Amino acid sequence: MVVETDDDALMRQLDRLIAVARRIEGGDRRMILALQGDLNTLRAVLHQRRDALAQKLNIASARSKAATTYSRIASLGRHAVATTHSITE
Repeated sequence: MVVETDDDALMRQLDRLIAVARRIEGGDRRMILALQGDLNTLRAVLHQRRDALAQKLNIASARSKAATTYSRIASLGRHAVATTHSITE
């Protein structure tokens, strides 16, 4: 829930920055530079969040593949034991 709250805060910040950008007049260099700095900061935070999410997805994918592989190996082992017993009987 905290992550969703943080995401909502970031999106609200982006909305505010967009609203400020729409109000800026062409010659207001100071305001443009301040806005550029705020946008760069927000962009960096979003990149960090994206990278963290990508890492979590990679870890989850690796765990899923490991579980699937373990399951297949376990089922092959049971099948091999069942086949061995039926051949010897």
